[in-house]
Amino acid sequence: MLARAGVDLVFGLPGGPISPIHDALLARGGIRHVQTRHESGALFAAAGYAHATGRLGVAVVTSGPGILNAMTGLASAHCDSLPVLLLVGEVPRRVHGKGALQDGSSHGLNVVGMTRHVTKMAVELTEPANAPMVLHRAIATALSGRRGPVVVTIPMDVANASMVPSVVTAQVGLEFAVDPRAIDEIAALLSVAARPLILAGSGVRGGGAPAALRALADQYQCPVATTPKAKGVFPEDHPMSLGVFGLGGHPSVRAYAERGLDVLIAVGSSLGDVATDGWSPLLKARKAFIHVDIDGQQIGRSYQPTHALVAPARAFLQAMVERVPPLVPRLVAGGVVRHRLPTSALDRLAPHDAIAEIQTILPRDTIYTVDSGDHFLFATHYLDLAHPDSFIVMTGLGSMGQSIGGAIGAKLARPDRPVAAICGDGCFAMNGFEVATAAAEGIPIVLFVFNDRRLGMVEHGHRTVYGREASYPIQMDVGSLAHGLGAAFYRVDRPGQLAALRDALRAPTGPIVVDVLIDPDVRMPTRDRMITIDATRSIKLVN
Repeated sequence: MLARAGVDLVFGLPGGPISPIHDALLARGGIRHVQTRHESGALFAAAGYAHATGRLGVAVVTSGPGILNAMTGLASAHCDSLPVLLLVGEVPRRVHGKGALQDGSSHGLNVVGMTRHVTKMAVELTEPANAPMVLHRAIATALSGRRGPVVVTIPMDVANASMVPSVVTAQVGLEFAVDPRAIDEIAALLSVAARPLILAGSGVRGGGAPAALRALADQYQCPVATTPKAKGVFPEDHPMSLGVFGLGGHPSVRAYAERGLDVLIAVGSSLGDVATDGWSPLLKARKAFIHVDIDGQQIGRSYQPTHALVAPARAFLQAMVERVPPLVPRLVAGGVVRHRLPTSALDRLAPHDAIAEIQTILPRDTIYTVDSGDHFLFATHYLDLAHPDSFIVMTGLGSMGQSIGGAIGAKLARPDRPVAAICGDGCFAMNGFEVATAAAEGIPIVLFVFNDRRLGMVEHGHRTVYGREASYPIQMDVGSLAHGLGAAFYRVDRPGQLAALRDALRAPTGPIVVDVLIDPDVRMPTRDRMITIDATRSIKLVN
């Protein structure tokens, strides 16, 4: 069933109850198994693969601690709407509820019950004859509508059973009809709007939607901003681009919104905390708030729309482009404006200077996977991307360390493209052992560790909210770890040193870890999200 679905790669770790599946992979051939060092790394890699291709990512783990270790990556795929199939080994049915080691049945850990909260579908395969249809339904569920992860647990006796393969001819379809009257009304509003804005979310990524967005912006001369997760779906050098709104966003978008919006079209975004800068009131347009999302449950959660359309981003954008506007005022978006920050006073690398040097080294078509921490703000703000699929972040859950597994999955998905991860030292401490996976599999990725020797974002946030100096140090030798994991290693701590590594970083033969010692005192101005979320406090600026 996996082969019929076009699966040629799975991630995971072996173990007793999942061994029948691993043996089947060995016996059949044609599907590559990448052994990660931790189950969360397997899920992050599968999610990165799904993000980079739009295809199904697959992970295979064993029972008990195997599935529990995978829960963070599973929840991350759920929050970021990434199609991932997780196959979980389970103890035989005859010992369910008898105290068997790692019993995950409904009589034990109840893995299906736990994972239902962070999946589109979770089911135990109870009969061998049901396997084809259950897997078919699971794969269709992961890939249809608002995409997301699915879980199938497989008791060992079910996996070991012999059966005659059945031919599954069922087809699952999901079609959206975009109401032409609604499109006409929205087109009319956009045509006469004095201060419109399109806010593009990650639902605009892929499938022709970025091209339709550019055509719409040109046709209606409408400024465009993206959410952080959607960075790159609209080129930031386009005359109608205002850059990123939300966490790590650009002052050009905020300045435009502060002068007031009369029509806002939010397309392909659930309008969560990170995407809206803590549900900023600046997005409340005076005349029309139009929300377009493939999942109707996302509409109306954060803002009250005047127009709500349940539809894929591409279908809506293409329908809008087909309408010829009667009269469109010529608007000047003003272009993307970035913060101008000082260089390091300590003769260290400032984070934004490191981003600039990285971009002078790596090719323009590099895919960047970016982690959770202060480095996320700098990467979102200062990376200048030319391709709509060049930015992979998993901000839905904000799990630390996901960029490393994500880079492995992205590189295996797109071997023709350079792939680089940008993470912090805290993130590297959590999931850095996946570098050994890249070394063992010969996967050429570059990992930039923005190292301030602390959990910088947490320290700064604590100081801002509570007024006390909290210390959360990270004490480790990144170089020794990188060498021990089988990676090439470089350390830089001064401006210009990254540029000297150009030849090595542009042609890696395996994983390369670059320890980038940054100045922790150079920070980007951001709004304090915790104060924004807490409605009992006033909003203030963090410098």
